[in-house]
Amino acid sequence: MWYEKSKYKVLTERQSQVYNYLVKYVQEKKIAPTYEEITKDCELGSASNAYRIIRDLIKKKLVHKIGRASESRQAYPIIDNKLVRK
Repeated sequence: MWYEKSKYKVLTERQSQVYNYLVKYVQEKKIAPTYEEITKDCELGSASNAYRIIRDLIKKKLVHKIGRASESRQAYPIIDNKLVRK
């Protein structure tokens, strides 16, 4: 039925922008960006906005955090159920 759960995640414009940025950044540099880099490059206004968007992407299982909480580079995108990282 049309109301059943879709395998596709519905993203807001900002979530889509940040997710695409993460994918491109990790593929090019082989490391995740910091929240400050996400904030600056996606023009989010503050790091708390970047954190909130990353948190929402984690809930939608599109991003996975790797490493200790004290590390600034830990959000890696998931594409086709495969983690994109080093």
